[in-house]
Amino acid sequence: MLNSVITVVLACGGAAVTAPAARAATPCTTDSSGPGRPARAAGEMVSVSRGDGRIDQFQQFYDEPGPASYLPFLWHRQQDEPGGAYGAWERVSGTPVGPKLYQVIPVANGSGRLEVFFSSYGSFCHTVQDPDGDGWSPAEGFGLHPAPYHGGLYLFRDREGRLHAFASATGADAMQVRTEDATAPGGWGPVRGMGTLPDPYAGLGSPTSVTQFTDGRLRIVAREWNRDRSWQITEDEHAVSWGPWELCARKDCA
Repeated sequence: MLNSVITVVLACGGAAVTAPAARAATPCTTDSSGPGRPARAAGEMVSVSRGDGRIDQFQQFYDEPGPASYLPFLWHRQQDEPGGAYGAWERVSGTPVGPKLYQVIPVANGSGRLEVFFSSYGSFCHTVQDPDGDGWSPAEGFGLHPAPYHGGLYLFRDREGRLHAFASATGADAMQVRTEDATAPGGWGPVRGMGTLPDPYAGLGSPTSVTQFTDGRLRIVAREWNRDRSWQITEDEHAVSWGPWELCARKDCA
């Protein structure tokens, strides 16, 4: 499932990818009023297959009645051994999921540790499982902020095993990307802009497909969020620069 594309449900003459100034990740908003006891489930369960054959499961739960937020929280459980029983549900974070967009994407990174990305109050939060598997790092902002109606996060694992996270953007860039650090698996490079569309009135949703060519370069296809048109962009140099956005003229583009 994770060899190429992960979803919860993927030219010549281009300029180098723009990178905003580096800044420290900001903690995601937490709700400390909840008792931390799962009650009603929300959304679909998401599973991740591990390299040793075990399966990890993630589920959103609303807290049992109390003063907590009306939004659900993310919980996790894992098998003790391949094909075996699951352990107890444990809450991943005190940061609620939602509103409007309730996307949750768990994935094993290049070092084999689990990471989870989830939408919270309009931004994507990111947390990594502790090396011993007994807890999670505090949820921090991942730096991608797609509008809810522009789609969510799209993860792609290239042939080298490196992860790329794409999301639509507004303002100076039509889309932004972060790439897993090749020299430090599990770490992520800065947010990089992918340039503007030639049409100033067009806005993109999340990618509909990501393709990797034999030379390693990626091609992204994305549909406009409010119009039945698609655009594509191709890397000039893998993980370094992109060509221009081009309006798709073929039906098979998407």
